[in-house]
Amino acid sequence: MKTSYFKFTDIFYKLLMTKLMIARHQIMGKLLNVSIWSFCTLVIFGHVMPSMGIPGNFALIQFAGVLGSAGLFENYGNIAATIMDMAGERSIGYYLTLPVRPWAVLLSTACAYAAVGIFLTLAMVLLGKVVLFNSLSLASIAWGKLLIIIVLGNLFYGLMALAIAGHVGEVAKIGNVWSRFVFPAWFFGGFQFSWYAMHSASKLCSYAVLANPITYIMEGLRIAVLGQEGHLPWVVCLGALTTAIVLCWFLAYNRMQKRLDFV
Repeated sequence: MKTSYFKFTDIFYKLLMTKLMIARHQIMGKLLNVSIWSFCTLVIFGHVMPSMGIPGNFALIQFAGVLGSAGLFENYGNIAATIMDMAGERSIGYYLTLPVRPWAVLLSTACAYAAVGIFLTLAMVLLGKVVLFNSLSLASIAWGKLLIIIVLGNLFYGLMALAIAGHVGEVAKIGNVWSRFVFPAWFFGGFQFSWYAMHSASKLCSYAVLANPITYIMEGLRIAVLGQEGHLPWVVCLGALTTAIVLCWFLAYNRMQKRLDFV
């Protein structure tokens, strides 16, 4: 059994490294893309909007929102790439022929997506410091909580990419990914507002967005950056996000199993 376990671990590691080696050729382009969007967002909300009466700490709210968005926007491209691969070269089909369980192939793919997302998110921390200057104190960040949410959040995004790709399936429907899945989940997930702000505006909507895992990613990041006050409890964010990861894994596996017809 130990031999079988080590063999599986070795294959899983090689699958993960192979996908990361492929991704590294595009990493600078991905970093540039997310940096441009993040830079524009932080400049506007950090230096322009305060002159219009927006509270000074709103820049930090947006900073946390940027961190929660980097991995999600990165995985929008992964969703499209996965759909096109299934319709064309089907390289994922090759990986499924290897002597390893199909779930290991899918999990290694999600972990590779997550690893790239984690790198991009951490890079946005540095960009945020450069753009926001003294408005952002790195010493005041709860780094342990920040790293936990960044890792869990990007793992969720990686699994979400597989689930959506498996659901959409057809190249002709790639346009539906942003408008029907990514944008609504992101925009109502708290990119520009806290859960309590939504609760003050509409109790019904605030309870509805609790079903959105991105809500807990955004709230968890703001707890790490701004502190616990005014946000959902940390343990609730952690528990809900962990549950969402497990549920998303089963959904992703089920959708990809039907789409790729593996046993």
